[in-house]
Amino acid sequence: MNDHRMSLSLLLGLALAVAFPAGVRGETLDSLIARHVAARGGMERLEAIQTVRMSGRATAGPGKEALVMREVRAPGRIRTEFAFQGVTAVYACDGSRCWYVAPLSGSFDAKLMSEADTSLAIEQADILGPLVNWKAKGHSVELLGKEAIDGQETFKLKVTLSGGGLQILYLDAESALVVRRVRTWTLGSEAVEVETTFSDFRSVGGVVFPHSIKSGSKARPDVLEVIVEEAELNPPVDDSRFEMPG
Repeated sequence: MNDHRMSLSLLLGLALAVAFPAGVRGETLDSLIARHVAARGGMERLEAIQTVRMSGRATAGPGKEALVMREVRAPGRIRTEFAFQGVTAVYACDGSRCWYVAPLSGSFDAKLMSEADTSLAIEQADILGPLVNWKAKGHSVELLGKEAIDGQETFKLKVTLSGGGLQILYLDAESALVVRRVRTWTLGSEAVEVETTFSDFRSVGGVVFPHSIKSGSKARPDVLEVIVEEAELNPPVDDSRFEMPG
């Protein structure tokens, strides 16, 4: 090969390296999501899920431990309870309205959530998560490349939800499970970037769930850690659990 051809080959190689970052070549978005679905238990098991109930403990610092329980029922129903200091706070959606009762904040009667909180609650009510059947749900997913997190190689995905929300998901390069999620949402007039880390993955009825979940914001020192102690697939959950009182 003469010098001219060698120079063209070198330029072509550099151009491809810029267009397709190292680590992305050989793994398409579709193949990555297919691996993610398989790692969680497979599409047949995932689509058979109608209800999920999880319970455990939530810790937000010394002396700040609550019992937590979450029930989800397809489509779009979710109820989360925090029992702390003898009272129970409830955050729920009935499929169309999202509401809350927060005694420690002085809200003893059920009130409708704000638009921002409603959007976040509806996202959490998706039992399968945004990547499963993402095209049918109207989401947009983009593979941004690879990124190391605490020495762990991950694939970085940008997920634009059909409802307008935006998430950045990091999938472990080996297991294809989501190990981190970054979500920006609004607290009052302030935009807050919340980072959630998932670990301690275990199989429940053939479906894999994280049993350790840590959430925090770079702008705030507090970290909320949830340890799942019990998880159930398809327990009986009545619609009344999600309905707004009164």
